[in-house]
Amino acid sequence: MQVLDKLQVERERGITVKVQSASMFYSYKGKNYLLNLIDTPGHVDFSYKVSRSLASCQGTILLVDAVQGIQAQKIANFYLAFSQDLKIVPVLNKVDFPGAEHEKVEEQMRNAFDLDENHILRISAKSGLNVKKVLQTVIDDIPAPTGDIKLPFKSLLFDSWYDTYAGVICLISVGDGNIKKGDTIVSAHTGEKYQVNQVGIMYPEMKKTNAL
Repeated sequence: MQVLDKLQVERERGITVKVQSASMFYSYKGKNYLLNLIDTPGHVDFSYKVSRSLASCQGTILLVDAVQGIQAQKIANFYLAFSQDLKIVPVLNKVDFPGAEHEKVEEQMRNAFDLDENHILRISAKSGLNVKKVLQTVIDDIPAPTGDIKLPFKSLLFDSWYDTYAGVICLISVGDGNIKKGDTIVSAHTGEKYQVNQVGIMYPEMKKTNAL
C-alpha cells in the first residue's frame, strides 16, 4: 500500500514529488519507540525540499533500487546527508524483482558511497522481506533527537500547505520546548505571530494530540 504517495501522479508513476511524513510506534527489545519518518523526492528539481527535510533529521535511509541501480541524484542526496553528519542506513530494495542485480548494485554502492557490504540491508518493500530489520537498524544506529523541554519552544519548519478547512498546515521538527493548541508562535524569519489552532502527528493521516 502506498501510504505516503498521496498525489495522483505519485501513485501512477511510482515517484515522490512532495515531501510527506508519517509517525509510527514500534516495539523493539521490550521498549516502545516513536519513529518519525519523512519521504522526500529524489529528483534534482526538489533538492531544496530534501535539504530542508534532512536538516530536521538525525539519520537517513539510503534507499537504492536493485533493478535501476544508483541514480545521479541519489549520489547528490547522499552527500547532502553526509555533509550534515547524519547517520546513514544503506538499504537495497526490490531484491526479489525480475531483473534485480543486487550484487552489481551493491558494488556500485560500495564504490560510490564507500560502504561496507555487510551493512547493506537487502529488502523487498513489496513482500515485506527484511523490512523489520530496517526499522530495528534505525533504532539501533540512529541517535534519538536532542532537546530540552524546559527551554522556550523552537522548531524547524520543513514543509507547509494550505487546507481550505484547517488553514495553513505546517510540518515541523520540534527542537526545544513544547507546543499546544492556543499557543502563540513567532516566525524567526519574519517576526510575524501566529496562533496555533491544532497540533498532532501524521499517523499516517492527521491525528490530534494534546501537545508536541
